[in-house]
Amino acid sequence: MNINSNRLILLDVGGTFIKAALGEPFKGATEGTFTSTPISSDGTREEISNAFREAVGGQMKQAAENGFTIEAVCVAIPGPFDYNEGIFLMKHKFASVYGVSFREILADVIPADMRLAFVHDVNGVLLGALNADPALKDGIVGISTLGTGLGFSYAVKGEIQESPTGSPARSLWNQPYGEGILEDYVSRRGILRTYGSLGGILSEGEDVKEIADLARKGDETALETFRATGRHYAAGAKAVIAEF
Repeated sequence: MNINSNRLILLDVGGTFIKAALGEPFKGATEGTFTSTPISSDGTREEISNAFREAVGGQMKQAAENGFTIEAVCVAIPGPFDYNEGIFLMKHKFASVYGVSFREILADVIPADMRLAFVHDVNGVLLGALNADPALKDGIVGISTLGTGLGFSYAVKGEIQESPTGSPARSLWNQPYGEGILEDYVSRRGILRTYGSLGGILSEGEDVKEIADLARKGDETALETFRATGRHYAAGAKAVIAEF
């Protein structure tokens, strides 16, 4: 088989979008194949399943049209999730598919013997950083990601520290903080809440992106929103980071 015709389907699963692309093994994503499929992590099982089928089915179609053979579907997804078996274990989002396997959701889209590979999304970002900058493999390095939720992972001498199911060994999102947990203050919902509490007003359909755009233009309310988010992060993460 011609290795140049082999492709992977790459998925980055967030709480609002599934980003997807075809990728060539050991070379990265294939230009011109990127797609973004809306998904609601609060949706019904049918809505969530349909979004995954649309994202993966679209990439399968692109592959067929270009004569590519799909080797595997590779998925970066937040936890809790069983990364060994590919089973949803989240209760705070994607709750309607709790206990459901990824393969079951895609049963009508991919062959039964298609290889599936899973990585915690934050571990995936850290893995990319470690490969891009070998100097990060010295000592201890941590990384945080902000989106629908708050992610955190760390590596010791280049080895990502994982739980038995493949999630990061240490979490930040559920650290007790303020009137709830740290993710209530440092995440999409936290940024939106802080912006509103400072008097910021968004039009229908606008989100954190629009606040960021305003901040880049020097809008003081938007800037203070991100400053406050940073202060919340520093205060809430301090104890965990001090452990290392």
